[in-house]
Amino acid sequence: MKARWLTYMFVMSGLVLEPVVSPAQVTTGTILGTVVDHTGAAIPGATVSIKEITKGTSQQYKTDADGSYYAPFLIPGTYSVTIEKRGFKAARHDNIILQVDQKQVVDFSLDLGEVSQTVTVTGTVPLVKSESAELGEVITGPAVRGLPLNGRNFAQLVYLVPGVTTGQQGENLSGASTFNPRAASDYNALGSQANTNAWLVDGIWDNEYTFNTVLVQPSVESVQEFKVLTGTYSAEFGGGAGVVSVSTRSGSNALHGEAFEFLRNRVLDAKPYQFTPAPVVKPPFKRNQFGAAVGGPIRRNKTFFFGDYYGTRDQGRRKNSLSRA
Repeated sequence: MKARWLTYMFVMSGLVLEPVVSPAQVTTGTILGTVVDHTGAAIPGATVSIKEITKGTSQQYKTDADGSYYAPFLIPGTYSVTIEKRGFKAARHDNIILQVDQKQVVDFSLDLGEVSQTVTVTGTVPLVKSESAELGEVITGPAVRGLPLNGRNFAQLVYLVPGVTTGQQGENLSGASTFNPRAASDYNALGSQANTNAWLVDGIWDNEYTFNTVLVQPSVESVQEFKVLTGTYSAEFGGGAGVVSVSTRSGSNALHGEAFEFLRNRVLDAKPYQFTPAPVVKPPFKRNQFGAAVGGPIRRNKTFFFGDYYGTRDQGRRKNSLSRA
């Protein structure tokens, strides 16, 4: 009887518990590497300074007994890494691009000399990912905000990733149903079913549980970049055939703002294509999508802010808007 009760409790706990995603792991990146001397011997106790260029923030680490360092939980951006150790020339590697959920390996070989002397590394970091077997690609901010999007839905850009195809058109999952008004956000990752995908925004689970599509759509202006994982990714994501991990923008030392408006109406829209010269009346349609975003410093190199507003007005529909700050 006791064994049966324990089995029952184990099964029920498996049904109730849902996969938990750690925000820091899926929306940030990691810089790691090894520091050696000219003979290849490890240099323990070296000071590793990692600086984010646009924000001016800096963090320091120490190499371990094997000469290795590991800097996790870094937000996507452009970094420089400086290595200092008494008896060796300092070395710096600039313009390291760190993307969402990326492990960037940056190794150093120090020369004998004074710390006041600095050797700047100009070579690029390796493109081969030896630390992970995952399949996927990052869609960067310029692509998100620069490519044309019908309806201003960032989810359409998942089709830029190799191995991703569109889901079945005209079904509920594609946004055809009135119960799924968030537009199409279905896709097949390497042939997997579209209703088993996972959507994350800053590490927060963003799936609705009817059709398993996006629950809350971030505005295009608020997306810094997002990564589409299609296979062999880490178990930290908890589940999903394909995983879309979105990282939203933050402020920097420079004050920056933008405003936008996209207008569609009967005057600007083209007539439906016809093979006959008969006059065609344009169907009534009017959509106005507008908003603004602003970000900047509160304390330089310390604290920053970012906020955005996104609104939509459709003819024949009630006001619908989304804001975030």
